[in-house]
Amino acid sequence: MSLNRLFWLISIALMLLFSALAVRIVVVEWGTYKRGAYSMDAMRTVQLGLVALEKVSFERGPSNACLGSGVSDPTASLVRLQRARSESDVALTGLLADLRQTPDLSSQTQRIVERTEQARRVLLSARQAVDRLCAMPLARRTSQEVTVAVDGMLAVVPLMVATLGDLSVIVTQADPELLDGLTGVRVAASLREYAGQVGSRFTAPLVAQRPLTQNEVIEIGKLYGRIEQLRTLMDTRLRGAQNNVQFKEALLVVDRMYFGDAIPFLDRLRQVGLNSGNYGMTTGALAEYYVPRMTPLLRLRDILMIEVTALAEARHRQAGKLLLGVLTMVALSFLFLFVLMYVVRKRVVGPVLFATKLVKQLGDGNLDVKIPPPRHPDEIGAMLQALKVLKHRSIERISLAREREELIAQLQTSSNTDFLTGALNRRAFFSYSEQQLAVAQRYQRNLTLILLDIDYFKQINDAHGHIAGDEVLRGVVKLVGRLLRKVDIFARYGGEEFILLLPEADLEQGIAVAEKLRLALAAQTVDLGDGQLIQVTASFGVAALAGDESLDHLISLADEALYDAKHRGRNCVVRATRMGASTFAPVSD
Repeated sequence: MSLNRLFWLISIALMLLFSALAVRIVVVEWGTYKRGAYSMDAMRTVQLGLVALEKVSFERGPSNACLGSGVSDPTASLVRLQRARSESDVALTGLLADLRQTPDLSSQTQRIVERTEQARRVLLSARQAVDRLCAMPLARRTSQEVTVAVDGMLAVVPLMVATLGDLSVIVTQADPELLDGLTGVRVAASLREYAGQVGSRFTAPLVAQRPLTQNEVIEIGKLYGRIEQLRTLMDTRLRGAQNNVQFKEALLVVDRMYFGDAIPFLDRLRQVGLNSGNYGMTTGALAEYYVPRMTPLLRLRDILMIEVTALAEARHRQAGKLLLGVLTMVALSFLFLFVLMYVVRKRVVGPVLFATKLVKQLGDGNLDVKIPPPRHPDEIGAMLQALKVLKHRSIERISLAREREELIAQLQTSSNTDFLTGALNRRAFFSYSEQQLAVAQRYQRNLTLILLDIDYFKQINDAHGHIAGDEVLRGVVKLVGRLLRKVDIFARYGGEEFILLLPEADLEQGIAVAEKLRLALAAQTVDLGDGQLIQVTASFGVAALAGDESLDHLISLADEALYDAKHRGRNCVVRATRMGASTFAPVSD
């Protein structure tokens, strides 16, 4: 796998891994933020539920007053009752409307709606019972009927409390951190509700001016016990709200007005109810004295609700800031990753691939490749600088190798060439001729050897000087070289004597070649360089291969023929025979 492909595979893998982690973190924080927003909406619904519970509970006061008043009484109590009922209806309608506005009405929300609808139906039924009794003369209202009417009003409370509990569960599911605060709110609301129920339990005895029944005593005792438990929970809640001054002050007011005044007042009524039943007051008087002393309980509930709402808003804002921070960090991380990949690709992978390409081209012998100067003083720059040095050294090495080869060729040429004439020397002639002789003998091919000697060469040196003699030798070589084939081997044998080997030529062909050379030499004049022209002739001895004789034997035969040509007057060609050259006449004189 190429480095470039490996880089992109690793980059894609890292990008996918980082994207998965980033998406996971964003999804978690987005869920926290959405739950915070949902908890805010749920807190608003809880507040509507508290208001609905408060209004329904408050409605019992005017109802109880109406049950204990005669039809000839002023209509002020009825006005208060209608106003309380109107407030209850508005609160319940608002709660139901808010519940039904939920985008995705879950089964849990649907149950809350159904229970609230049931509470409204129970409330309407209880109102009918109250209205029926209030329309009757006070003397005709039996204690049993009043108790049933009061119980009807009280029957709404468990349904509303259950609704409030389900709403609280929704809030704590969205944000568990709100559990403690919401528990304090529910404790304060329950304390107000149980306080109202205690007062309602005296309605029937006050209307009939009779002692408390055993069941009423037991029920009032239970309510007292629950109120004391809730008060203890308030103390526990106080330990978690040491810095909330309003909560402390409200709790002191509750202790003073309700537990200091209202509870002792109820205790006195209970003592009367246990004895004579002569209470000396009506249900309206009870409500007028008792209900205002329960108001601090609502103040306590509202303070706790404000605290929980503030906590929910703060956590929602914190979740929003955290989500924004996570998104920012993810964006910056992606940007950093892209920049890192770009830098690695630009500063490391790209230069390494480019340097690898340069090394490959240099390895292939392409020394014309251009190596750019390094852009940065880093390891890649050092590698490019090293490649430049390697290129220069390779060029120098190749240049030296070429010079060495040329020198070797020159030395080889010098060792095989006669320095004066440029023809092959005697050593080179024997080297090449031995090969041709071996080929001719192996494949039974013709081979002819010619020796030629320049006539009267000593007289030329004596008369014209050695320089002129050298010109004669070079002129003879030049002429003979033009008349020979490429396969013919021509060399200076020594002094003014030359030797010629003709592959694929028999004796007759060799004699013809020798005669052509003799005539050409005789017809040519040599310029001695000073304007003097001299005519040169040569004598030839020709011998042909006839068997397995050696090159020396052929030369010996040709030399004998040449010697005979000299004795026959020179400027002639003489063929050699196995019996000696002198037995043959020259081809020409």
